[in-house]
Amino acid sequence: MQKLAFLIFMLFTSNMASASHVMGGELTWRCGAGGVYTFELVFYRDCNGAEVNVVSETVRVWNHPSISQITLDFVSRADISPSCTEVVGSPPMLECGIGSAGGNGSGAIEQVVYRRDIILAGTPPNEGWIFTYENFSRSNALTNINDPSSYGITIAATMFPSPNSTINDCTDSSPQFLQSPYFVTCAGSEYRYNMNAVDPDLDSMLFEFGIPYDHFPTGIYDPPNNPIPVPFETGFSFTSPTPGLLNDPNNIEATINSATGELIFTS
Repeated sequence: MQKLAFLIFMLFTSNMASASHVMGGELTWRCGAGGVYTFELVFYRDCNGAEVNVVSETVRVWNHPSISQITLDFVSRADISPSCTEVVGSPPMLECGIGSAGGNGSGAIEQVVYRRDIILAGTPPNEGWIFTYENFSRSNALTNINDPSSYGITIAATMFPSPNSTINDCTDSSPQFLQSPYFVTCAGSEYRYNMNAVDPDLDSMLFEFGIPYDHFPTGIYDPPNNPIPVPFETGFSFTSPTPGLLNDPNNIEATINSATGELIFTS
């Protein structure tokens, strides 16, 4: 069985300063003993933005007959800002600091993790059980979308039935992402990143750019009607989110390898 690896990630930007906090993230699950699903939400916070909820976050559930949401408990937070050896006269090493707006510059990033074990009765329908997490708003410093602070973010993952699906049992884990993202690169240097995705069931995986969606505090999950896609500035799109040749003849637009998930661009 082939799975679409669903790391729902950030819109690329030349400046990460933010009045909000979620830049992107992952929504995954693993099968455990006794039919238990272990759901995990990982998101990446701009440390220059708002503080995180250190109690829990809610994931909404669609198409399930009895469960409409899952409360995931806060597990951990870790400063994953780029580290370096400071040189006299150079800027200080990026750090998250403490609390709201505690970061000391663009690229100060924190990884935040929430988790919960749950049993989901039944088996997924053909359209799948859909899980969504939302946050508002995006950073005002984003330069590739229109009016960014007016839009939020939706992270979504779908659990489809598999040939091994058994009623009231967890039989198919989602892909897992083992490599934290790199949020900083030097202008003119090649950016190369692979999220090191693996599938516990050894299913094949396909990688592609996803459409970034707004949050949707009301109504049912029905993209692209609700939530709506975030509008890009002229010259950008969800398949081309980084500056192209019109911005600078030395640019190389972002590409993602559909077989390995490797992301490459030069800006």
